[in-house]
Amino acid sequence: MPRNSFASLVKKWFMSIDSISLFVVAGLVSIGTWVSIASTPSVAMKLGLPPFHFVKQHMIILLISIIVMIFVSFLQINHIKRLSVAGYFGCLVLVILTLAIGSEIKGAKRWLNFFGFSMQPSEFFKPILAVTNAWLITEQYRDRKFPGIMVSGISVLIIIPVLLLQPDIGMTVTIFSSWIGQLFISGLSTIMLICFLLSAIGALFGLYFTVPHVANRIDRFMMSGGEDADMYQVQKSLEAFKSGGLFGKGPGEGVIKTMVPDSHSDFVFSVIAEEYGFIVCSVIIALFSILIVRSMMRATASSSIFSICATFGIVFQLGLQTLINAATSLNLIPTKGMTMPFISYGGSSFLASAISVGILLAITKRQSMMIAEIQQLKFIKSSKR
Repeated sequence: MPRNSFASLVKKWFMSIDSISLFVVAGLVSIGTWVSIASTPSVAMKLGLPPFHFVKQHMIILLISIIVMIFVSFLQINHIKRLSVAGYFGCLVLVILTLAIGSEIKGAKRWLNFFGFSMQPSEFFKPILAVTNAWLITEQYRDRKFPGIMVSGISVLIIIPVLLLQPDIGMTVTIFSSWIGQLFISGLSTIMLICFLLSAIGALFGLYFTVPHVANRIDRFMMSGGEDADMYQVQKSLEAFKSGGLFGKGPGEGVIKTMVPDSHSDFVFSVIAEEYGFIVCSVIIALFSILIVRSMMRATASSSIFSICATFGIVFQLGLQTLINAATSLNLIPTKGMTMPFISYGGSSFLASAISVGILLAITKRQSMMIAEIQQLKFIKSSKR
């Protein structure tokens, strides 16, 4: 491709996407990279690895994620729909394969090892299901004879038992909650929504009484004590927030990263709090809020049911994941191993978040919005006939 044509293509792409969301993500990635450089060497040395082992891996994943995010953002909506359906079956095979030959870490089988890298296939279900379910749900509104909601429910119910066998309660809750939210925003009746919510609450109670791992974490949280590894990390996390104060102790001056095994992933928020203070933590939450609000504003501007439903599913997942990570660090909820998008170290999580943002940028492109508006007008006309 000639240089001028490539430059023109990039210019058109940049002018069509939501540049504010792109800059917000760039800010989050920059913070996450800086924190990874500061927090991972101590973890690597504890494991007997070279100090910058995780930093190098993070940089590789970062480069791959940026390329994938930009590639996805160039796609048209129809391409994203088709790739999501294909990705659903591919991820399902990989997750089942994980149960058979995956690596077990802390009692959970969630990872597959490839060429020195570990991959958590279930992470990719989040953006894939957000798009697939949005497509199925909106197809039922286009054609009342098509059982889109039922099919989307089956697609979710197929995954849940597999995730529970790993076990991965957090991922299960995230995916199921996102699906319920998409049903709500697409216009599901209040009675049906209440039935789904009651079923979800009943399932949580069932997990408490049948899965010892879940019961132990909830019991420890309610008692707010204990000497086990989870409570040790929570206690050190709270100490980090107290010592960090408003402005933090300064870059590299924190000690929690040398004491907590998961300081680079599940408790990265406490590392930031100790070294950079409450203000930087607030900036991170504000950046995520801007990304969510901007994406929903752009999606609703198109008046496309699919765009709104898919965008909501993705931003709901990103927001919920962020809140769970922060709340765990602050001991507001029982300990749950969940990374903070773009901030925590984590290859699969980072790449899945990049795919999510790529989809958001693609769905909310001006060209995609114009196509969605045309499709919406055709849908309205056909429904009046």
